[in-house]
Amino acid sequence: MPQFRLAIATRCFRQSLQTSFKSASGLNATGVQLDLNNEVSALSLSDTGRRHLLHHISELNLSVAGATFPLKHPLTEETELDRRVSSLRDAMTFAYSLKATTLCCRVGRIPSDHASKSRQLLVEILSDLARHGNHVGTILCITPTDDSAEDLLALISEIKTGPVGVDFDPAHFTMTGRSSADALRTLHAVTSHVQLRDGLRDFSGGSQEAAIGQGAVDWPEVFALLNEMDYRGWLTVIRTQGDDRIGDMSRAITF
Repeated sequence: MPQFRLAIATRCFRQSLQTSFKSASGLNATGVQLDLNNEVSALSLSDTGRRHLLHHISELNLSVAGATFPLKHPLTEETELDRRVSSLRDAMTFAYSLKATTLCCRVGRIPSDHASKSRQLLVEILSDLARHGNHVGTILCITPTDDSAEDLLALISEIKTGPVGVDFDPAHFTMTGRSSADALRTLHAVTSHVQLRDGLRDFSGGSQEAAIGQGAVDWPEVFALLNEMDYRGWLTVIRTQGDDRIGDMSRAITF
């Protein structure tokens, strides 16, 4: 059985970055996922600053497990499209300089009409980013936005210029009324990063995030599938709600 590598998304601590590193180390994580849009960016960090950042992370026996780049608008929205794509390219380059080989990003809902202009534009942009990822060494991983596993796989299969992965979020599939285990079976070949996040869906169709083990994700089956896949990437604890986020993340690592 592979030894899963456990990380924590520093943004979930709602602390300064330096304090978040200490908190992650104190919770026995071995990696941290950085937000390259809101926490640290290439523009805010010199080469010397980057080396100091990596040294500080290493001193706490941590590694950079990966990065995320939250967008304020869907990737294909025409307003400031060029700037958005350019920022993602820069983030991929910066991620690799931080030794992060994955950059997770929510690109917006996948258009269902394969012939639509928005779908073709999305494929074009992702192809460009995949080509750039081949050059710099960082894979763009799509975080689903109410998308089915089948739609994600179909989109990625259209990208021929380089790898594009999936940021697999079990809570997403559970909270949208889908089976997270079935989704992982569909996406196993393109899963490059895994979120440790749980969720619930009620009878009225509403949903909410839950602490790990208190939601509806079938974790024993998910872990068994990851083992069967011989998954060697990172599993990142993400907790964006709740009154005791740090406690919930600590219990998630223990779980």
